[in-house]
Amino acid sequence: MGSGGSSSARPAAGVAANGKPPKGRTGNVTNTDTDIGRRGPTQVVRQLYAPFGAPAVYHGTVRPKPNFDASKEAENLKVAMQGAGTQDNLLIDVLTSCDRSQRQLIAQAYQKKYGKDLLKDLKAEISGDYESVVAKLMESAAGYDAWLLHETMDGLGTDDDALIEILSFRSREELQAIQAEYYNRYQRHLAEDIKGDTSGNFEKLCLKLMEGCRDAPHVLVPSFADADAKTLFQEGEDRIGTWDDLFIDVFTSRSWDQLSAVCDSYKRLYGKTMEEALENEFSGDILFGLKKLVAFARDRAEYFATKLYSSMSGLGTDDEQLQRLVISHCQTDMLEIKEAFKNKFGKTLGNMIRDDCSDGEFEGFSWNFQIIQARFKLPGPTCPSYCV
Repeated sequence: MGSGGSSSARPAAGVAANGKPPKGRTGNVTNTDTDIGRRGPTQVVRQLYAPFGAPAVYHGTVRPKPNFDASKEAENLKVAMQGAGTQDNLLIDVLTSCDRSQRQLIAQAYQKKYGKDLLKDLKAEISGDYESVVAKLMESAAGYDAWLLHETMDGLGTDDDALIEILSFRSREELQAIQAEYYNRYQRHLAEDIKGDTSGNFEKLCLKLMEGCRDAPHVLVPSFADADAKTLFQEGEDRIGTWDDLFIDVFTSRSWDQLSAVCDSYKRLYGKTMEEALENEFSGDILFGLKKLVAFARDRAEYFATKLYSSMSGLGTDDEQLQRLVISHCQTDMLEIKEAFKNKFGKTLGNMIRDDCSDGEFEGFSWNFQIIQARFKLPGPTCPSYCV
């Protein structure tokens, strides 16, 4: 019954003066993005390597390297860049066999050992997409996210898609580090840039996500889910007008498992999906934002598998989105995303990247593909079939 839509004086997100989306921007999320799991059961993440009854966990395909020696890895990179040309296999192996924090230690060891900036030396050896991905791999976690967030709001329109995704999956401590790094780089507060680029309820949603107030992962109390569902109904469909701030608070503070349970409770109690209830109460950016959070709660892995597929389907490849999704998720939940990709699209994610990024260059594969594909590998006998 409410009208929770937000209006904005800024240009429509992702639309340039010629009416076409600026390059690399996805604009508002689509129904395809937000309908994940809408007609099926909500997901409790499968525990691939944990005993029955253990807390649900996610798995990255890039993990800390055992017996790590930063000085030795710095030496290997120096060897890879010596002489005419570059030993790309060695360079890629070093950068993709350790996690982001270990790469930072390699850069420090390289500076100490050779008195040079590692990233500058790498950029002198490589170019194009290859250079772009390597530069992103060498960023600190907070630095990379600060850069991503700046990119989402820089120029005409806002990449609402990426903005919500980044803010939704960082802890409070990570978000605080990102805000500090953002200010150091751009001499601007992240909150102020969000306020300048968004408006209304969507602005409120983004700022609440930026606070990192979501409950700890896997906190789930069924009786509380029923209570939340009843309150959302009473302050939404069961009255004239909508208590917008209540919806924003519930959707940004409950754990993902709890929010999923709230959606189940709503359907059981009132015969409507949460998406249907939101569509009755909201419109515009805030509707898309809230539905996006529901999609995360219902099936996070399938959501990002679908986003990866869309980055490569059709004519051409959205390189920016592909790189962002792979680099952002390889250390957290890429294994589940790959499984969801195989189940939904009938092909492995690695094979689709191979097919889509192959351009006849460098013996049939772009360097962009080679370094991304290397990050998908999970060695060892426990690797399921969908890893390849």
